Amino acid sequence: MAKRSKQHEVGVSSLRRGLDILRAFRAVDAPLSNKEISGRAGLPKATVARLTYTLTRMGYLRQAGPLGQYHLGDKVVTLGQALLRNLPVCAIAHPLMQLLADEHEMSVALGIGHGSRMIYLDYCSGPKTVAMRLSVGTLVPMALTAMGRAYLWALSPEQRVAHLRVIEIEAGDRAPQVLARVYESFEQIARDGFAVSFGDWRPQVYAVGAPLWLDRGQTVLALNCGARRPDLVEDIFRQRLGSALLALATEITNAMDSRGGMFWNE
Repeated sequence: MAKRSKQHEVGVSSLRRGLDILRAFRAVDAPLSNKEISGRAGLPKATVARLTYTLTRMGYLRQAGPLGQYHLGDKVVTLGQALLRNLPVCAIAHPLMQLLADEHEMSVALGIGHGSRMIYLDYCSGPKTVAMRLSVGTLVPMALTAMGRAYLWALSPEQRVAHLRVIEIEAGDRAPQVLARVYESFEQIARDGFAVSFGDWRPQVYAVGAPLWLDRGQTVLALNCGARRPDLVEDIFRQRLGSALLALATEITNAMDSRGGMFWNE
C-alpha cells in the first residue's frame, strides 16, 4: 500500500507540473522554448525538458521552428472543452440558458475573458435558431461583442486596464474607434445593466450582453443572447431581451450562492 501511495503522489506531482507547463502558454504568444517555459512555470529546466517531450508525444504540445520551440497541440482543445463543461457554474447555468434560448429562439452563451477575447464556457441555442458554428471553447472578440463589453465593465479598474491595453495593441490604427465603442457601451451598461451589439462583430448578428458575478463578486463572467436574423428590430433587444438576460444572470448567481458553489469548485 505504501508503494502504491508513493506512486500515486509521483503521478499527481507529474500531472500538476504538466498542467503548469500548459498554463505557461498564452493566446498571443509565439512558440516557447524550454528555457522560457521553465521561467514561466517556475520549474527546473531538466523537468521541463522531460515533460515537454512527454506532452509532445501525447499530442498536447507540438514542436515548431529550427530551435525546437513549442506550440500548444490540438489535443489541448479537447482537454480544455472537457474542463469547461465540468465547471460547477455550467451545471447550474445550462438548463436556465436553454430555457431562454428556446423561449426567444436565440443563442445564449456564458463566457469569461482572456486577453482580448471571451471564451465560451457554455452555449445553447433554440431548436430553430440559425446556426453560427459556436460552441464551448469558442473565442470571440471582447471589444466587439455585447458579452465582452459587459465583462469589461464589470471588472475592477486594474483588471479592465490590463484587458484594454491588449485590445488597443491588437486593434492598431483602429484602436480609437474600437475603444470609443467600448466606452459608449459602458455608459449604456451603467444606465440599463446590459450592452448591445448590432453588427459590430459580424454583419446581421444582433446581441445583448450582461455581466454575471460569482464567488461573492470576486469572479466576473458574462452572458449574451443573440441571433443572426436581419428581420429583428433593435428595440427587441433593448426592451425585452436585455431584462430577460439580467434576470438570468441574477438567477444563476443566486443558485450558485445558495449551494455554496465556487467557480473552480475549490
